[in-house]
Amino acid sequence: MNTKHNKKEHLEAAASHHEKAARYHREASRHFEAGKDYAHAAHQSMMAYGHTLYAIDQAHEAGAHSATTPPITPASTGSDKNNEIAAKHHATAAELHDQAALHMRHAVKLFDQNRSAVAHDAQLALSLALRALSHGNEAARLFVKLAAVEAS
Repeated sequence: MNTKHNKKEHLEAAASHHEKAARYHREASRHFEAGKDYAHAAHQSMMAYGHTLYAIDQAHEAGAHSATTPPITPASTGSDKNNEIAAKHHATAAELHDQAALHMRHAVKLFDQNRSAVAHDAQLALSLALRALSHGNEAARLFVKLAAVEAS
């Protein structure tokens, strides 16, 4: 198997992990919107987080990315408000992963014709993945607040 083929496989794997992360973020968002089953939402969040990291790793393995810093999301207060905001963070992360997956799939399609377009799509996907990771982290932080309120 040649390097060119390996890179394409890494891009395909990254797209697949973005799609899985989006699915888990959507499920976590639904739990927060319903205001119940936070333990399951936390599990979904961790699964999304893992797939996010795998997607970023696969993209790096393809040699298509450079690192950037994810944006910082401001903190919020109030458990009902936290519930709503956590759901929004998961929904946003899911949308960002969907977009990242589309860019990775597009990069795979262009792989043999236009390497600069592949690099561009892969870089966009990384940027979206880091933003999704930031939203997932903020949702996890809010989950810790919600869990503390439920425990008391």
